Amino acid sequence: MRQISRAAVIWQLIAFAGVVIPHLAWLPFWLIGLCLATPAVRLMIHTGRWPLPHWSVKLLLILVVAAGLLLSFSRETGMDATVALLVAGLALKMVEIYHRRDALVLLYVALFVCATAFLYHQSIAMALYALLNVVLVVAALNSIYQDPLRTDLIRPLKRSLRLVSLSLPLMLVLFILFPRIGPLWSVSMNQQRALSGLSDTLAPGDISQLTKSAELAFRVRFDGEVPGPAQRYWRSLIYSEFDGRSWRVPGDYEHRYLGAETLAQIRRSLSYEVVYEPSNRNWLVALDQPLSAPQGMRFGPGQTLYSVRSVDRRLHYRLRSALEYRLQPILSERERSAYLQLPNEGNQRSREVAEQWWQEADQNPERFVAIVLRQFSRSFTYTLTPPPLGQEPIDRFLFDTQQGFCGHYAGALAFLLRSIGVPARVVGGYQGGEWNPYERYITVRQYEAHAWVEYWIENRGWVRIDPTAAVSPERIVETADRVFAGDPAFLADTPLARWRFGGSGWLVDLRRQIEALNFNWHRWVLNYQGQQMELLAGLMGQVSMLKMVFALLLPFASVMLVMAWMQLKGRRAKPKDPIDRALQRLISRLERLGIPRRTDETLQRYAIRVVTEYPELSAGMESLARQDEAVRYAGKSTQRRDLLAAINDCYRALRTVRRVDAEDRGK
Repeated sequence: MRQISRAAVIWQLIAFAGVVIPHLAWLPFWLIGLCLATPAVRLMIHTGRWPLPHWSVKLLLILVVAAGLLLSFSRETGMDATVALLVAGLALKMVEIYHRRDALVLLYVALFVCATAFLYHQSIAMALYALLNVVLVVAALNSIYQDPLRTDLIRPLKRSLRLVSLSLPLMLVLFILFPRIGPLWSVSMNQQRALSGLSDTLAPGDISQLTKSAELAFRVRFDGEVPGPAQRYWRSLIYSEFDGRSWRVPGDYEHRYLGAETLAQIRRSLSYEVVYEPSNRNWLVALDQPLSAPQGMRFGPGQTLYSVRSVDRRLHYRLRSALEYRLQPILSERERSAYLQLPNEGNQRSREVAEQWWQEADQNPERFVAIVLRQFSRSFTYTLTPPPLGQEPIDRFLFDTQQGFCGHYAGALAFLLRSIGVPARVVGGYQGGEWNPYERYITVRQYEAHAWVEYWIENRGWVRIDPTAAVSPERIVETADRVFAGDPAFLADTPLARWRFGGSGWLVDLRRQIEALNFNWHRWVLNYQGQQMELLAGLMGQVSMLKMVFALLLPFASVMLVMAWMQLKGRRAKPKDPIDRALQRLISRLERLGIPRRTDETLQRYAIRVVTEYPELSAGMESLARQDEAVRYAGKSTQRRDLLAAINDCYRALRTVRRVDAEDRGK
């Protein structure tokens, strides 16, 4: 076992720090302390102040770390525990790296830890940082094979940069051509980690809480026509159960008989691609109304889209949705009963006024809805900070506060409709979205969460009605960041986001350009397995095994040829002495001018021959020959600096001579 150099130890510490830094945001505090302590201990050993730890000390550390991992993580934490185990093992290995074998183990594990960073972040910045870490780990690998007496820290880095740069073309070819498997970040992560977004329970003020968050919800790219802002209703959940205070998504049993619904008389439809952010929940989004469910998904009540597994990673899927349709023209008795459900008591004043308006509307659902919306538009106020409603939320909202957000208006309208015998439900999702002109896609954020109502009419089916439009029509046709810009509750949890999204001019353009770059990164890099065959067909035409083999072999052979050329070129030993290097450079330049130096020719004789061809170099060449004789034969080492200066003077004078010759040839 060969001892590694002190420079190699420094490189192990650098590589360790590089791969651990991305995980410091989520690791337990005690493990962060371990990651800080073990390099410090290794530095003390490196400087000779402390000896290497005894085996008993290492055993005790292993037992303490194992206990800490068992106490900090559980089975539900999944991959977090695995990554923490790797980081802990890496930290413990730091205290005992002494021989090459120890360093190899440390660096191989470091490469795994470097890759695990993509489980948590898949941004362009993380990809560049991971590439930097690869360079550092390869430099550390180079350092453990150099002479233990060497203290050069730059040499391993230069070699690493050269090796990694040569591997990049092959990496790109393999990325484009190699058959895909699920990426690293597609494995199941911690299902307990809470993420913001819609909930399966909707109380009047719940959606208004989401306006405090600027987190990305999803992005959409349309194949052709892009629907206008008033048509961008992204349905996600159906709230059909009301307990007197809040609305709830039906449970698993109710899902079985409130399943997919029938779409009829479809006149207009659009195709689009959705890039959906992780939510750790099963429900997805679709433009009102989706025509079919992609693989791995299913329909729930009200044509809402569900994933078979929780969405704990970024999800890409394609859909086709109808904009003009009839949904469920015939309603079964079981469905009718579910969408008429109300508590037997509570909100009595609302029930009475609903009956009154129902008679005024001649028991016509559409006229009844028009009466309610007219009341909303007269005296109600749209606000993100409504007052609390107490035990009778519908009564207090309609008759006392008359202030609310979309959840207040949707919940109140659905209650009023049900109280007069008209099936109704609250739909939760998002409305609107910001148009990005650079890549022509729509960005929807959490603050664009919205709720609206669907009520059922005989032979016509479910009809969408948005009561928010009666109180605040600008909420439907404008982006949420513009509508809420003056409200202090908007993005209250992230004050810096107000500056980011409330700006104008060049700042908005810059943000959209960066977001467009990230969007393409997500589509063509992170989701490349979904685009691979389409891209290969565009590059190769019909994809065949022979074409794939040639596409792999040609870049591989090209890189191997470049490496072979570099190795052969490197065999010409370059002088280590600066005087020899400078003299070799001067003679090489003279050789290109047609004055080569013979093998049996002294420098003095060569200088005489050069002066014969170029008399203007006589002073410089004579000084060079004189200084060389003094250094090489008279042993006057103090004149080395003068000799180097004379060589450089001749080199500069020769460049002037060459320019003059070029001008003469031009004449």
